[in-house]
Amino acid sequence: MYSKPFYITRPVWNNVFSYEDRDNKQLYVPSLKKIQDFSEIQLLWKSQDKITFEEYDFDGKMQSCYGLENLYEMRWRDKPLYLVDNHNHVFYFWYLMREKWIISDDNLLYHMDEHADTRDPWEYLMKPDSQDLQKVFDYTNFFLNVGNYIIPAEKEWLIWETVQIRSQDALEKYTSWEYKKIEKGDRKIILNLDLDFFEPELDFIDYELKKKVILNIAKKSDIITVCTSPYFIDQDRALEVFRDIFDK
Repeated sequence: MYSKPFYITRPVWNNVFSYEDRDNKQLYVPSLKKIQDFSEIQLLWKSQDKITFEEYDFDGKMQSCYGLENLYEMRWRDKPLYLVDNHNHVFYFWYLMREKWIISDDNLLYHMDEHADTRDPWEYLMKPDSQDLQKVFDYTNFFLNVGNYIIPAEKEWLIWETVQIRSQDALEKYTSWEYKKIEKGDRKIILNLDLDFFEPELDFIDYELKKKVILNIAKKSDIITVCTSPYFIDQDRALEVFRDIFDK
């Protein structure tokens, strides 16, 4: 899966947003590339035929957004790290990691994001279907969107508990070790970071505190998924932050 780029042409997935009002009726999904070095990460050229997300902004202006040239698979301190543009792609990679026995069921998810991403899609993969990566891929790319991929993972018991870290208070609560009580036994940990947590309107939240908490969780995580969110943050800024945190 993700071996070749493709387009979403029907009003499904992220393509459903303002579909009837948009001149462009398709969204581009890049292929997955395995890399060894952070210098290999590239952004898409702003080409009309490779829009990865499109929606009206709060001022009523249509925003045509371009993300990553590829989805990227890499290693960080010898653990899997996936970098994607639209956040629902991580759903597939969580299940891929379960297929490879990197994680199992009942994982602890640390979700660091400007948004909760916990809208309910009202239709879920059942356990037998979740064992089939083709069905997981289809569900990820033709049903889920950037705001509703966590609940299905909870319903299917891939995620045992989700800890939302989306504010200064939540960061400080984490550093006071109030979450330590839920990190016990052999439970695996997933760090799920959206780089829109660093968009300019959230600059009132201390940058170094964000970075400190992210690295603390990353070091004890079993897998790391990171999203660049082209609609919510400038992509050059997103990659600048990503490299500052992880390219060490």
